[in-house]
Amino acid sequence: AAQDLLNQIQILASPPTNGRNFLVTDVYGRGTHTPAGEAWKQSIFDGLSAFHKGTGVPQPLNVAFGDFSRIWDGVLGSDPGYEAFGYTSTDSCAGDTTEDSCSDPKHYFYWISGHPSNETMRIMADYVEEVFVGCHLVD
Repeated sequence: AAQDLLNQIQILASPPTNGRNFLVTDVYGRGTHTPAGEAWKQSIFDGLSAFHKGTGVPQPLNVAFGDFSRIWDGVLGSDPGYEAFGYTSTDSCAGDTTEDSCSDPKHYFYWISGHPSNETMRIMADYVEEVFVGCHLVD
């Protein structure tokens, strides 16, 4: 799967599209880490690093890798924990039916099971912006 993703970037970086700027984000495990998942992320990171140096692509690429596990670990783990982000719960705000309403969506990590709330999406967007700045893709 990692090589499939890297192959697609190679295709997009070649004529006629000549893509030069790529962002790859990862949410595997959502707070759970496995050796296989960590190896997958390392394969992607190594491939993106090679593309940034111009290896395997027509010219060097601007690449960024956002590992959302940092957010999940920080919120779902104990350091610093969900309360530090203003959440009152790491559960879903709304249930899985139309009768399950949510009166306080801003303070829940998930909107529905497995789907981040608007507030979580804002945190994710802020993190992506930090990744761009760290990769010198924006000033």
